[in-house]
Amino acid sequence: AWKAAPYAPTFVTVDSIVIQSGHVLLIERKANPGKGLWALPGGFLDQGERVLDACLRELREETKLKIPTPVLKGSIKRQAVYDDPHRSARGRTVTHAFYIELEPNAELPKVKGGDDAKHARWVPLSELDPQLMFEDHYFIIQDMLGAV
Repeated sequence: AWKAAPYAPTFVTVDSIVIQSGHVLLIERKANPGKGLWALPGGFLDQGERVLDACLRELREETKLKIPTPVLKGSIKRQAVYDDPHRSARGRTVTHAFYIELEPNAELPKVKGGDDAKHARWVPLSELDPQLMFEDHYFIIQDMLGAV
């Protein structure tokens, strides 16, 4: 469909790496590509939307996380761009990832899958399995945690 375009399309996405008390917030993908795999909450940037706003919108849509926006913004420890030309089967996709570290708490916030997510859940970092993760999301988590 893009053969007539003067340049191949580049898709812009966002991803959230939300960490609390040794757990990462993941969603189970509802549709292909990656149906049934665990992924970071995220998605495509809407026209006229800033990257951080898209990140927080997708996080809320897919996990129903009810933490106030100022708390989420104040908990951002790092952001990075992942742009390997072959990182996604969907085509050239550049993602802006935000590492959000919430204050430790004995009780993790309630989450529920919504929008493109079949399920949302907190996964202990020690139990992450790269074989069950979508595309390069395991690598993104490892990279973000290693750089903090």
